Amino acid sequence: MNFYQKRRRTPALQIISMIDILIILLIFLVVSTTFKDIQTALNVTLPTSREMALGSVPAEGRLSLSITRDEKIHLAGAEVSADELTAALTRMKASRPDAKLELRVDEKASFGLLVELWDAITKAGFKVNEVPARILRASQPGK
Repeated sequence: MNFYQKRRRTPALQIISMIDILIILLIFLVVSTTFKDIQTALNVTLPTSREMALGSVPAEGRLSLSITRDEKIHLAGAEVSADELTAALTRMKASRPDAKLELRVDEKASFGLLVELWDAITKAGFKVNEVPARILRASQPGK
């Protein structure tokens, strides 16, 4: 009979050397990471068309709603302030329910003003997806 039992050896783990390796990897990760500026991460380039001819007259049956280079808003040739635009569009919609709009925006106009314009169009009862938008460049007529 064998009364002697062999003891199992507990595995020895070299934790100190693993900690050294993890610290070296952490230092490498911090040193090699590049941080992006938020402003450069949001650059958007919109597609353009150089072949689309735009006349100074809007499409047949559509009233022109335009933003000029100096961010002035014109509705059917008359200048309107941004605050009065919703009321003017609502009056126009009441007097001419079948009227349609065409949006013309200068390429130098701010995007924020364009969003305000879309908001006013929606509040006045027009559907934004039914209002064609044209970006006017310096070489195009109709400015």
